[in-house]
Formats: sequence, C-alpha cells, structure tokens
Amino acid sequence: MAENEHPQQTPEPESVPEADVRESFKGRIKSDPQLSTTKKGHAKFYAKVEQRHWHPEPDGTYTRLPNSYHDLVAFKGPAVRAYKELQKNDYFIAEGRMEDYLSKRTGEIKQRFVATAAGHDMAYTRYEVDRTPRREAPEHETPAHEATGREHAADREGSAFAAPEQRQDRQPPAMGL
Repeated sequence: MAENEHPQQTPEPESVPEADVRESFKGRIKSDPQLSTTKKGHAKFYAKVEQRHWHPEPDGTYTRLPNSYHDLVAFKGPAVRAYKELQKNDYFIAEGRMEDYLSKRTGEIKQRFVATAAGHDMAYTRYEVDRTPRREAPEHETPAHEATGREHAADREGSAFAAPEQRQDRQPPAMGL
C-alpha cells in the first residue's frame, strides 16, 4: 500500500477547552465604595452590599425573604475599575468567589465576595453603549473646578494607581471589568 492511500490512523480528538464558569454575586452597593491599598501597594476596592432573597412557592409565586448584607472586595485592576464605575445604590453583577477571612476589627471569621470582575446589572441600569475603540491615554483632563471631591488618602499620597475620574449623573456601563 502506498503511503498516501487510506492511512489507518484514528484521528485525535480535538481538545476543546471547557467554559470558564465562576461564582457570581448580584446585589446593590449600600455603602460609599472605598479605594485603598494593600500592604504590597496594590489597589483594594471595598463596599458593603445588599442581596435580595426570594423563596419559590409550590403555586409558582415567590415569597420575599429578608435581605442579607455582605462585604465585596476586589484587588488590582478590577478594584480601580469598580471604584471608577460603581457608586452607592448601584445594582451590580460580579464574578469571583466567596472567601472566609479573619476580621481585624472583631477577630471573627467572616465571609466576603472577592470579585475578579464587576459591572452594572442591566436589569436595573439605563445606559448607552460606547463601541469606539479604547485609547491608552485619557480623552480629556478633568478641570480642578469640576472635581467631585471624592478622593482617598492613598490617591493624594501618590499611590501606584490613578485617581478615579469624575462621575457623571448618567454613566456608561462597566464593560470589560
């Protein structure tokens, strides 16, 4: 049999990566978000968040349960983006994981959601999509008289990350977080 005639090799199965599925958290920001730095100098976002709960009934209706309150944190780039885009009373969806941690204030083991990405919840947020390509440099500098006054001590001390831009009444979605 010639080499190019009907080889008896079985084809190798194609390696298809599985979907990257992570935990999510859906809720509303209940405190003013804070941006600080870790001991290593990385950005850290923190906010107290609220989550609504419902219980499905056999007849197809839902009974409202009490809200629960949790800590939401993010680090590095996602922290800076969350601080720029999210503010008190915004509805959000975050991707990440639940984590146990030791509270420095109370000494208790608590839980917090560590977000690796976060953005506005489209079910509650009106916005316009800007599909223009992103640029490396900011489009404009915010004049000093337009500053919102929302600064953090780390920003004034020259931290490793840029200070957030001024927030508008109607802001675009937190895309690509």
